[in-house]
Amino acid sequence: MPSKMFFTVAFIALGGFTATACSSEPVVVSVHCTLDYAPAKPCKMSDRVAADGTHDVTFVSGKTRTRFVGKSQSGWWSGQLNGRPAMGYERNRGHVAFSTTDLKTTFAWWSEGNEHGAY
Repeated sequence: MPSKMFFTVAFIALGGFTATACSSEPVVVSVHCTLDYAPAKPCKMSDRVAADGTHDVTFVSGKTRTRFVGKSQSGWWSGQLNGRPAMGYERNRGHVAFSTTDLKTTFAWWSEGNEHGAY
């Protein structure tokens, strides 16, 4: 295969991975959530990632909807929780805690079996 043709095929393949990683379709999974330290409840997490790396994450439990929009870097998150400035951190794989910067709202989510850690 000529090198120019190989390069073209490789470039198209990589473009397909990029399109998948930054898809407009959200990833939806079942997790556990707690808002303002209330007892945890099952909820659905929907995560949509924009081309610039911004996550738009919505959690729904019953009639309660919580939304975080922001970016992560090395386990730390910065953005907005329900429209208010917020920060967050990954306690461990599959467990993230957020708080508004005024400390009036807290929110945490974890996947099954990861409330206390999984590495």
